[in-house]
Amino acid sequence: RLRASDGAMSAGTLLIAILSMAILAMVHPGALIPAVPILTLWFFSPAIAWWVGRPLTAHRTTLTLAQTLFLRKIARKTWAFFETFVGPDDHWLPPDNFQESPTAVIAHRTSPTNMGLALLANLSAYDFGYIGAEELIERSTQALGTMAAMERYRGHFYNWYDTQSLRPLAPLYISTVDSGNLAGHLLTLRAGLLALPD
Repeated sequence: RLRASDGAMSAGTLLIAILSMAILAMVHPGALIPAVPILTLWFFSPAIAWWVGRPLTAHRTTLTLAQTLFLRKIARKTWAFFETFVGPDDHWLPPDNFQESPTAVIAHRTSPTNMGLALLANLSAYDFGYIGAEELIERSTQALGTMAAMERYRGHFYNWYDTQSLRPLAPLYISTVDSGNLAGHLLTLRAGLLALPD
């Protein structure tokens, strides 16, 4: 719904665009060519602002039984990776990947993003009923305890660590992307853990 002040601002915006175009046409016609796209956007900016500012309509999607079963199977297979490979052998840190063929090889290295994802995998496993609250707390406590003891640079985790020796891997560097991912994961984990009593 438009207010009176919105209408006045829209009229002012249109007037400025039209006057600017007229003045440019009289004073410096050559500048009009590159200015037309900008002035056109300016002219239509009230309509664009109105369109962008419309309330979002909620779309409700209902999954079929087959889609739900497919997603649950994928979720359980995903948890199987963390359940199998995140344990005492790797100090409760997630290996970066597992290669199945041609031979089975586990990559005993991890990053801040991987560490955060493993913590959220624990929380998700609890939400899906794969583990109980006690195991969620145990797995999270073990991982956070390991992370607290790891070498860091000014409080920031390095981008790669050996999960068995816990030493940072060369070349040593800090990734703002990975650090940001971990921060977001920790905030989500905190909210999930605080909601456990409910």
